[in-house]
Amino acid sequence: MNLEQVIHQRWAASETLNALLPAEHVKTGRSFGDPLPYATLTRLKNRTVFRTNAGDALDEVTLRVNVWHDDYDAGRAITEQVKAAFDRSDFALSGGDRVVQMRRTDDSASQHDDGTWQFTIEFLLEIHLPSGT
Repeated sequence: MNLEQVIHQRWAASETLNALLPAEHVKTGRSFGDPLPYATLTRLKNRTVFRTNAGDALDEVTLRVNVWHDDYDAGRAITEQVKAAFDRSDFALSGGDRVVQMRRTDDSASQHDDGTWQFTIEFLLEIHLPSGT
């Protein structure tokens, strides 16, 4: 499974987070016209930090989670659970790859002209890629 698929899986596995916003309302990439509330996952940057002679590598990925809601308190509750579920976490990916650290680097909230709230959380992930991947 790729990173976004694992994030969806872990979202669904978090009872509290999934109760606030079911994983089927979490989209990868942009989403338009979906009924509120929903969330989007967007990979912003991907760079190799270093590569060893043995072929291992460490990549850094910047991942943005946007939560869209018409109610500030409900949207804030979702974002707090996203942070609780993912900040300072580590987990396996497919092919032996591993997120060795997922940490929150920024978060914000803003209200659009139509009244919709957008909550944004950015995470920096360090992903170990063992040789052969």
